[in-house]
Amino acid sequence: MNLLLLIAPTISIYAGLYLFQSVPVTFALFYGCLLLIPILFKSMGLRCLTYKASVLNISIGIGLGALCLVSIITGGVLFHNELFDSSQLWLLLKNWGFTGEYTVLLVLVLTLVNPVLEEMYWRGFILQKLDKIKYKVTISSLFYSLYHFLVLLPMFKGPYPVIFFLLVFLAGMIWGRMVIKYRTLWGSIISHSLADIGIIMIYFKYCYDCNN
Repeated sequence: MNLLLLIAPTISIYAGLYLFQSVPVTFALFYGCLLLIPILFKSMGLRCLTYKASVLNISIGIGLGALCLVSIITGGVLFHNELFDSSQLWLLLKNWGFTGEYTVLLVLVLTLVNPVLEEMYWRGFILQKLDKIKYKVTISSLFYSLYHFLVLLPMFKGPYPVIFFLLVFLAGMIWGRMVIKYRTLWGSIISHSLADIGIIMIYFKYCYDCNN
């Protein structure tokens, strides 16, 4: 059963992007999965959000998030020609429906909703389901990274999807350790949100208007 819970988000991403080839459909499947599975299993993981977050936890979340944001923007600005082809990436995103009048709404979902739901699922629900397993943070981080790889694979050149997969895995490990240590999701949510903002800023700088 735990394996199904670990792989379900990846299945939803695969179905949305590779079968339906639609970002809106992917969002519906993916976030529906992240919301409904904990509810069906009557997870207590949501209570992590009600625990009082310490100043240290919030500070660490802001610091790590700022580091991620700056690193993503700096790397994107310096190496974007090596990382991806802006025109081809724009066409891919257009085919997936990540353009047009709904772009702003999709961006808001990615920066505001995505960090909360992903942290609640992976660092709240899944870590609790794997509570008695020794390497629970490593296992949860691996499956958390898996569907990111499906997204990254058609978007970036050469070995970079693998490199980014490893970076996402590292982020999952850090956020998992944060939640275990401080018993709250707030720090990891803040850090995650800032990282997502960095990604969106690169998108708007190099892809959003490249064919306009």
